[in-house]
Amino acid sequence: MKERNDIFLGFFIFLLNFILAVHQNWSATDLVWCLWISSLVLGYAYILTTILGILLRGDQGVFVRGGKKKNKMSAPVPVMNVFFLIALLFITGFSKYMIYYFMFVVVSILLSLPEEYQKRLGLGFLPNRNTFVARLLVNFPAAIFMLGFFTFHFGMFHFVHSIFLNGFFPILPESPFGKTMDETGIYFQHIIEMAVSRFWPFILLSAVSRLGLYSKAFRGGGMDSMFIPYKNVIRMHITIFVVAFLSMANSGNYALYFIFVIYFLPLGSIFRLLKISRKGEKLPDFQSNKPIE
Repeated sequence: MKERNDIFLGFFIFLLNFILAVHQNWSATDLVWCLWISSLVLGYAYILTTILGILLRGDQGVFVRGGKKKNKMSAPVPVMNVFFLIALLFITGFSKYMIYYFMFVVVSILLSLPEEYQKRLGLGFLPNRNTFVARLLVNFPAAIFMLGFFTFHFGMFHFVHSIFLNGFFPILPESPFGKTMDETGIYFQHIIEMAVSRFWPFILLSAVSRLGLYSKAFRGGGMDSMFIPYKNVIRMHITIFVVAFLSMANSGNYALYFIFVIYFLPLGSIFRLLKISRKGEKLPDFQSNKPIE
């Protein structure tokens, strides 16, 4: 029943978004920037939700295998923490932040030791490694590294994409070329702020329609879940190429609205619902890995 309600909610919100687009007489520029900012905001939110879920659940091994490990806490995550520490030293160099990170890595290793080894080292006061606090501290260095990695990597994808979009479908009367690093960051910030200010109702409604998916990511998402938003980036690239072609062909807004429907309408979910309903079977949990549909 809950899955059916999620599908109906998604379809209803799609209708609201479509009415909003028609009412505002969206152009090709509006559509491509809506796709871009939706991918950035909703995709990044999904990544953050997954990382936070892993951290608070204390799952062991998810950073290595992308799944939830059933047995007790063991070495994989602390070993990965050491690997991340070495990687950060090569990337950022030595700094006070690295000292903090090093301290968290040491804590994660000590908390992961078997109880008898902790007592031999005089660390019997440490919390049991199966407690919430211990699991959180063990996963913390890996979670911080993943947060930084995906923030940079996912953000850079969209930054580069925004340069091309702003060239063909200008939304900001400037470019990042010839700017310093700080000025480039401000440019990217202005792009995001302008896109959010124009399309925030669409983003908000789309986020509401995907609350169930974010809940699933929080409760059981692993390393593989953090790569799911990249699938949407690829689909967004293809869609924007199609929109650009239609725009150059002067096909009019009707063709753009058709692309809007194809891209945002959850047709797969609706067809599966109808198929399952005809057979009288239980609707499977097919949304568990589709944050942006």
